[in-house]
Amino acid sequence: MNKHIISAILLICSAFGIFAQSTFTIDASQTGIAISPRLYGIFFEEINHAGEGGLYAEMVQNRDFEITSIPAGSNMGGNLVRTKDGWQERKVFGNELHGWSFLSEGGAAGDIRLQHDHPLNGKNPASMRLIVTKAGSRSGVYNSGFWGMNFMQGETYNLAFYARTSGNKKLDVTVSLESPNGNRIYAEKKMAKVGGDWQKYECQLVPTASDNLGRLALTISQPDTLWLDVVSLFPQKTYMNRPNGLRADIVQMLAGLKPAFVRFPGGAIVGGMNLDNRIQWKNSIGDISQRKGTMNLWGYYTTNGLGYHEYLQLCEDLKADALWVCNPGFSDNYRKAQYCKPEEVQLYVQEALDALEYALGPVDSEWGAKRAANGHPVPFPLKYIEIGNEASGEVYRTNYKLFYDAIRPKYPQVKIISNYRSIPGGVVEIRDDHKYGSPESFIKAFNQYDNADRKGPEIYVGEYGCTDGVGQGNLKGALAEAVYLMGLEKNSNIVTMSSYAPLFFHVNDNAWPVNMIGFDNQSVFGRTSYWVNRMMAENRPDFLVNTQSADSVKNLFCISGYDKTTDEIILKVVNTGAQSQKAAFHFKGIRFAGQTATSITLTHADCTAENSLFNPNVVIPQKSQVSIGKANIEREFSPWSFTILRVKIVKSKTDKPTNI
Repeated sequence: MNKHIISAILLICSAFGIFAQSTFTIDASQTGIAISPRLYGIFFEEINHAGEGGLYAEMVQNRDFEITSIPAGSNMGGNLVRTKDGWQERKVFGNELHGWSFLSEGGAAGDIRLQHDHPLNGKNPASMRLIVTKAGSRSGVYNSGFWGMNFMQGETYNLAFYARTSGNKKLDVTVSLESPNGNRIYAEKKMAKVGGDWQKYECQLVPTASDNLGRLALTISQPDTLWLDVVSLFPQKTYMNRPNGLRADIVQMLAGLKPAFVRFPGGAIVGGMNLDNRIQWKNSIGDISQRKGTMNLWGYYTTNGLGYHEYLQLCEDLKADALWVCNPGFSDNYRKAQYCKPEEVQLYVQEALDALEYALGPVDSEWGAKRAANGHPVPFPLKYIEIGNEASGEVYRTNYKLFYDAIRPKYPQVKIISNYRSIPGGVVEIRDDHKYGSPESFIKAFNQYDNADRKGPEIYVGEYGCTDGVGQGNLKGALAEAVYLMGLEKNSNIVTMSSYAPLFFHVNDNAWPVNMIGFDNQSVFGRTSYWVNRMMAENRPDFLVNTQSADSVKNLFCISGYDKTTDEIILKVVNTGAQSQKAAFHFKGIRFAGQTATSITLTHADCTAENSLFNPNVVIPQKSQVSIGKANIEREFSPWSFTILRVKIVKSKTDKPTNI
């Protein structure tokens, strides 16, 4: 046969993946860089009802009746809130008593109104007045929570509310957990002699049936007037059974990511729509009745029940370092920033110093004492502070130096993160890079940091996510992220930290196109990006092992490393193409301990496949044992796949890799 014909046949076969094979040599006698133990973390921002109605286990929406507390200097028009500087943001609440309705059965009559006279306290100036003019068979108020309350049969729910009446009048208030229309009562309790001046009332309720669309009702049996404030309902079984706690199922999803750190509270909300709307951590500690909430930058009200203390507690519970982002003296850059006066910058610097003292200070310091009073005398694991989020401009560079110079001598153990690579006349220890875009851009960025200056500041990829052309988070995007993360791993001597964003979304409020973890009020699921991130974090080697390709097959990416704890080589391979790819891996300098390797694979025949609330397991990792040779592995990698192979090795004096 003509050699030209043979060449043409081979070329065609190769193009269709028939004979295509890539050969890799993994030389364990030439170990590479150490992999940063801080490489994989998580990023939390209050967006998509991530906390309010999600991670935060509070079941009552608008519990403090402050939902119309819009940023100072702004106004409402239609479905928008407008700042005086002209920025417009959606609002997702309907009226001042959003979430609450008058309950009328059997001819009952009356109404509910927002009141500002005789407030519970200065932080919560509004309350709800219930007037019943005709009792009927049942009259009062009800709250359906965040798209329904999820009641579980036999579980305990802790109810607390503040109430007052006119003068010294006492009323009997019946509280109940019930179905959406109130025709089924799952749990009920009569609270006797409620009234007089503001007092707190508490009880426990145990439903006799389950209902994920339930509601909470408070009723009175005769015509009268009752004022209510800070009406709160929590499942007793929060994560680690903490009062004012977090949803256990959602935190378990976070624990599965094995995060080295948790970044909070954002994100754009750190700046806010204006300075009044920025994150103000002092409004978010202590008793929930004394916390001041706000409409956040993403258009919905937050009570600040999930506050600074709870974030720090979550970090401790996850055994992760805390990374807190502070306001740099101006609101969000992308929303017509409002700047504080130059002489006021020190107030923002002090706000940051006070936050550090709350987390790290001794119990005899002002803010350390407040932390102790809130139940945590031991310092929290706060290791990082970032000055601003996506902040830029000359004002930022000037303010950054003021923050740095104040924080560094007082807290030398805290690492300071900048939004800039360099600050003229200042010091940058870690810079924050963000990466969004198409799958193609993520794959192209596999080598983004190969030539980064190793003498420059450490790099933290604080936000990344494949957002363009990937539906709501499909396999194609997740595989591109896997390639990108492998690129970070092979450059971990300069890129030391990363975190996907956004972390959460409620299925009933998705303001960002692609997110990692979705939920409703009873279920939670991970998108394909979640599983890629989890696979990377669970299989982080201690250092790289030299991996060379003798040839190249398009769409195949590979790196390898060594796990000192388990004596395993960890091989990571991504096939981003529609054809299967064969690869041979030849190992030098080591011996395998057996004839099998552990394979963990994330794949699907359709690269547009997605997980969802009702189909959460469409694309999830599959684990198996595969056969291997004595010093080589030959595998065919499925189209659209991310595979991790863990190979146990034997160490000896003559064939151990350097540093092993």
